[in-house]
Amino acid sequence: MNNLNILIVEDESLVALELADTITNYGYNVVEYATNKEMAREFIKDTSINLILMDINLRDIIDGIDLYKSFHIDTPVIYITAYKDEKNISKAIETNPLGYLIKPLNEDELKAILLLASHKHNNKITEIDKESMIDIGEGYCFDDKADRLYYLHVEIKLTAQELILLKLLINSRDIIVDYKTIEYKVWGEKSVTGSSLRTLIYRLRGKLNYKLITNKFSEGIKL
Repeated sequence: MNNLNILIVEDESLVALELADTITNYGYNVVEYATNKEMAREFIKDTSINLILMDINLRDIIDGIDLYKSFHIDTPVIYITAYKDEKNISKAIETNPLGYLIKPLNEDELKAILLLASHKHNNKITEIDKESMIDIGEGYCFDDKADRLYYLHVEIKLTAQELILLKLLINSRDIIVDYKTIEYKVWGEKSVTGSSLRTLIYRLRGKLNYKLITNKFSEGIKL
């Protein structure tokens, strides 16, 4: 499993060190952690990096998204952010990230996304069981019997709300699902803010290839 050289870009040294220790304990190789843009650029230039974990909210004149863009590389990136950063998550989609980690970090989500990165790096493509899987494109498939999402047969962990949304989109394939329908299916009669809805969509979109879910202006989304 230690086939990845990972660079962590996080301006809080203690947070970066704790994350580095956690990932190392999982068996991956953390090359280093950078606490500012200059350090990050040096590591990118001088070290073989296969994966970047980038905090969006860097205390600098440049945020993590723009910093990643400035590297001009195709190395996969996973953004670390907070729920309130929905505007930045929307901006981050343009860079086709491998995914997002929401603070405080969830251990299962961290393990799952690193495993996904490892398999993408190895490009281990296996045959999909057509009888039990629904192919949703870009290497992703969904087991509609077990309610599990896979990328190249690596399970991608979903929250209960993400699962409801994904199943709704799969059952309405190529048809726009309006936001009111999503709200009702996920939250029922409970009042929900637009921010909560957008965050849910961003999180699911981050666990898939960003091209798989498209927006239709103010109408809704589709798979």
